[in-house]
Amino acid sequence: MSAAHAGPVCRMATSADRVGILEVHQRAFGRDEERLLVESLLADPSAQPLLSVVAELQGELLGHALFTAVTVLNGGAPTGASILAPLAVVPSAQGSGVGRGLIETGCRILAERGVALVFVLGDPGYYARVGFVPALPHGLKAPYVIEPAAAWQVRALDGHVLGAVRGVVRCADALAPEHYWRE
Repeated sequence: MSAAHAGPVCRMATSADRVGILEVHQRAFGRDEERLLVESLLADPSAQPLLSVVAELQGELLGHALFTAVTVLNGGAPTGASILAPLAVVPSAQGSGVGRGLIETGCRILAERGVALVFVLGDPGYYARVGFVPALPHGLKAPYVIEPAAAWQVRALDGHVLGAVRGVVRCADALAPEHYWRE
């Protein structure tokens, strides 16, 4: 396959990608809320360590995934965990595997960093295809009651952690307002 026909490349974002990342969120959602959330999370010390991943094709950003640090409050030793929020793919690239590529790239990098769990609030049908399962049956609670409950999901990056860690997830300050937790 020639480079001209290769698919998008997923990579860690750089500071030079910032404007393009914000544009991806604006285009993907057609509103300001997710773009403003990304700006807030990137500037939020409580979101660190974070991981920002982009999908790029021929110099154009097609997608972005932001993973920020969370803590599982359980009274025991802290477990390295992150939350995927938000995930955006421009309309012309939706349904083409860009979102899956962003998630898989992010999870691989997070696993290399020692992160054990990744959480997401989203469509169970979509996220089940990339390894997420409902979190509540594993004793992992969101900061708020989630409806439907199956939308609160987790993916184990360490095969021994699900069932061994239980508690309530505490996220970055910028993601803490309750309106972000309505599916």
